[in-house]
Amino acid sequence: MCGSCSREIAVPQSLMVERDELARKRDTLRLELERAKSELEALRRRRKNRSA
Repeated sequence: MCGSCSREIAVPQSLMVERDELARKRDTLRLELERAKSELEALRRRRKNRSA
């Protein structure tokens, strides 16, 4: 049901499946990005410690 006009809204099942798939991909990519950032920070810390 539409909140602004109170009309019945039907969302096709294929769009709901696509939305769920895209949300999973988004979450996977966010996790991958966080891991890469952590790895990069660790490399920077190691490099900084070597030069000190």
